[in-house]
Amino acid sequence: MSGMRVVKGKVVGNTVVLEELVPEGTAVDVVLHEAEDGEDFALSEEMRRELREASGSAKRGESVDMDAVLAEAAAIR
Repeated sequence: MSGMRVVKGKVVGNTVVLEELVPEGTAVDVVLHEAEDGEDFALSEEMRRELREASGSAKRGESVDMDAVLAEAAAIR
């Protein structure tokens, strides 16, 4: 499966339980969302598009190493 999709889930017993099936062995990144009481986490289509674009940029190597960003920020101070 190529590309990116967003799948919601919850942590149960320190295990992420997804709301839909994904193929066995699929690599995932988990973004934590600390919801307020009764709040549900939802991404708008715009947010999903931005995440897909960012993922594509990172896969193409169009990203900056976090250590380099932090070093540059420290040098500015």
